[in-house]
Amino acid sequence: MAEKCSNSDCAAPPHCHEGHEDYTKCEFWLKNNSIKIENKEKTKKESKKTNLTWTGEPFMMNDIEQVSRRTTPILIGVVGKADAGKTTFLAMLYTLLLNGKKFKDYNFTGTKTILGWDELYHKLKVLKNKVAFPDPTPSQYYRLLHFALRNTDDQLKDVFLSDASGEVFSYWSQNRDDANAENARWVYESSNGFIIFIDCVDLIKRKNLAKSEIIDIAQMLQHDLKDRPVIAVWSKSDKKGEVHPRIKDSLKEELQSLFTNYTEIDVSNFSTDDPDQLVHENNLEVIDWLLKKILVPSGKELVVTGNNKNDLFLNYKGHE
Repeated sequence: MAEKCSNSDCAAPPHCHEGHEDYTKCEFWLKNNSIKIENKEKTKKESKKTNLTWTGEPFMMNDIEQVSRRTTPILIGVVGKADAGKTTFLAMLYTLLLNGKKFKDYNFTGTKTILGWDELYHKLKVLKNKVAFPDPTPSQYYRLLHFALRNTDDQLKDVFLSDASGEVFSYWSQNRDDANAENARWVYESSNGFIIFIDCVDLIKRKNLAKSEIIDIAQMLQHDLKDRPVIAVWSKSDKKGEVHPRIKDSLKEELQSLFTNYTEIDVSNFSTDDPDQLVHENNLEVIDWLLKKILVPSGKELVVTGNNKNDLFLNYKGHE
């Protein structure tokens, strides 16, 4: 149906009865046609949205299906209290990859969450002796950041890293069934391996109280872990030397007693050189170690034993 003005005496289009040069700006025209225009714009936006297989935004749980059709994705759970350095670690990881740094056994080949990574990249500003950090993750928000890797045999691996608020892990560490800990439960149940963050600055300031909170999260992580690998990341480790030795040593011992498939590493974002072990090498080594542990072949080669000379099925060789 042709668009018409609400004023029956108006000839628009093309000429406006009220004298407007652009008849579409006239109130009488808009009275009849604004809804149509809005519906057209809405339809255009919806069709554009549904035509995309991915948006570049961080994934939610249901979005994993987009890559699970081609590979069995690996999920790495990033765990720790608020302001422990989890989101900053993710931002640094992507920054390193953008600057040509590489994993040991895998090449970075792309991502379906480029806008999510880019947001972190632009919020992390690294200068010598100065870093501007990303904003803390909101308590009710979580996201999954994706990258695709290829190994030396050209096999594709899809990897997700979780980015959830530290507050949900604090709730979870006190009560795994807490209504506020849903995101933490999902990360725990779904992950193939874990990074648990130890905030060196918090240990300096709050000492044993900070240590107790780390142990609470670790004990919850250890429950029904089933030998999934865990790496403890001492974040802000340029300050690690200021942590009281007794607190530092006892924390190390308790974590080692909780986990079997376990290691620990120091990371920092304050670069003193390039390459810098704490900044460049160790940030990447966190993922290298976890992938090596997660992708280790499971099970043993099946060996048929016994004398089966008379078994026609086991001795069938096919047609000569």
